[in-house]
Amino acid sequence: MHLAITFRNFEASESLKDHTRERLERLARNLERACTAHVVMNLERHIHHADLTFTHGPLVLRAKVSTPDMYASVDLAVDCLEEQLRRDKDRSKHHHRRAWVHHQQGVLPPEEEEALDGAA
Repeated sequence: MHLAITFRNFEASESLKDHTRERLERLARNLERACTAHVVMNLERHIHHADLTFTHGPLVLRAKVSTPDMYASVDLAVDCLEEQLRRDKDRSKHHHRRAWVHHQQGVLPPEEEEALDGAA
């Protein structure tokens, strides 16, 4: 996984980089394709903004969260990305399953379809 982290209006810390890297690697662990992530961390008036863009093939996921703590912002943004990725997987499974059943309807002769229906 390729990861780019940008800090704005505050100094970069290794612990924050490591925390972000661990959370995003845990997200990318179950994915087949290579993915990239760009994280922008910004501090404005004591509000910490975390803006994450996660690219996995043609899929682009984005999350922007603002809290008083940067670690909490990163955690909530990664949780949003996990939810988006889960919904996309569920959507694609449901869509492909329906297409597969539709595709298979005209393949068997009616006698064999009745035999299969009677066996179930």
